[in-house]
Amino acid sequence: MTGDSEYCIAYSGVKACSPLEWREILSSKISNIAVSNNVCIGTKLSLYRLLLLKLLRLRVLKLNSRIVVWGIIAGRDFSKCREVILVNLNNSDWLELYSKKLPRLLALPLSEPLRVLVFTLIGISGIFVNLASALIIYTLLAKYGYIANPIASTTGFETSVLWNFILHEKITFRETGLEKRLRSVLVRLVKYHFASIGSWTAQVTMATLLPLLLKTPFWLAQLVGIILGFAVNFILGYIYTWSMHRVKRAW
Repeated sequence: MTGDSEYCIAYSGVKACSPLEWREILSSKISNIAVSNNVCIGTKLSLYRLLLLKLLRLRVLKLNSRIVVWGIIAGRDFSKCREVILVNLNNSDWLELYSKKLPRLLALPLSEPLRVLVFTLIGISGIFVNLASALIIYTLLAKYGYIANPIASTTGFETSVLWNFILHEKITFRETGLEKRLRSVLVRLVKYHFASIGSWTAQVTMATLLPLLLKTPFWLAQLVGIILGFAVNFILGYIYTWSMHRVKRAW
């Protein structure tokens, strides 16, 4: 490491250095490390983190299998390290690191894959809630002809929105610093409905037009609409409804 490509900090009488992209992480972790000369700092990576590290081309001192060396104490030659102290990085650390290469809107979900997985699984459960609710109402209103389709589709949509919202509040984003006041919860509920407009439009359109034009079964037409709206709902729901305060938050 030389010149503008490195970041160094003095701590307990010694100097610790890292590639520039890792400077915030070095600053936040150095106080928890037993400093001594010629010791390297590294992190053991999951396969997911390893893949992202390579795809984003983040600079490191050394990559040995799944251990990445990103810092060195009292030296600049990692080949002289007596040992590598492994440090665990949390989601906030990965967010700041990925933000060096990507907009925070993209870096945030990439930094917390388990939360994205939970968000997706809850969304999938909402598909079944949506279909079940829509089919119940469709069965009750079937005698009224095609007017039953948009009403049943909207009912399924609203039921799944409330289902997803409650689970995301209680599980997915429980520990992300959300305001718990009733007013704040209601604001997020309104934002989630707004984020879901595209999904609702796709569902009602497919549930109404496919049976009318192609004689498609109502449940299949509703499912097609759900799938079409799922991606937009994910992006707007995950970021706009529950994560904007974290996207805007400074290190």
